[in-house]
Amino acid sequence: MTMRRGMQRGMRCQLVAWLLAALLAATPSYAASPTVTFENAWIRAPLPGQKVTAGYCDIVNRSAEAVSIVGFTGPLRVEMHETTHRDGMARMRVLPRLSLAANAKLSLQPGGKHLMLFGLDATLPQMALRAVFANGEEMRVVFEVRSPAGAATP
Repeated sequence: MTMRRGMQRGMRCQLVAWLLAALLAATPSYAASPTVTFENAWIRAPLPGQKVTAGYCDIVNRSAEAVSIVGFTGPLRVEMHETTHRDGMARMRVLPRLSLAANAKLSLQPGGKHLMLFGLDATLPQMALRAVFANGEEMRVVFEVRSPAGAATP
C-alpha cells in the first residue's frame, strides 16, 4: 500500500512539474524578455472635483519588429488619445492603436498622444494598468500619480 502511495505522489509531482513548465512556456515573451519597455510613466492627479485626467510615458520598442498597442486595461476606463492643433484650435481624438516601429520610441506627452483616464482616485500614489498588444499579450505598467501644479493640459 505505501509503495502505491509513493508512486501516486511521484506521478502527481511529475504532473505539477509538467503543468508549471507549460505555464512558463505560455508566458508572454514581453514579460520574459522585455523588448518593449514603459519609462517615466506618470499620471496627472486630477484637480479637486474632477475625475478625468491624463497619463504619459515613453514606450520603447527594442525589438527588430514593429509592435502595436491596442489598449490599456485597469480598475478604471482608459482611452488612447491624440491632441492636434488646427486653425488655432486644439482637438482631441481617440486612437484605435499606438504603433511603434522596430527599435523606436514613442512619447506620450502633454499636447500630443496621451492616455485619458476616467474615474481616478486622486489620493492614490500610483496606478497599475495593463498595456494590451495587438498579438494579445499584455504588460503591467505602473504609473506614478503626480500633482497637477504647473502641468500642461492633455
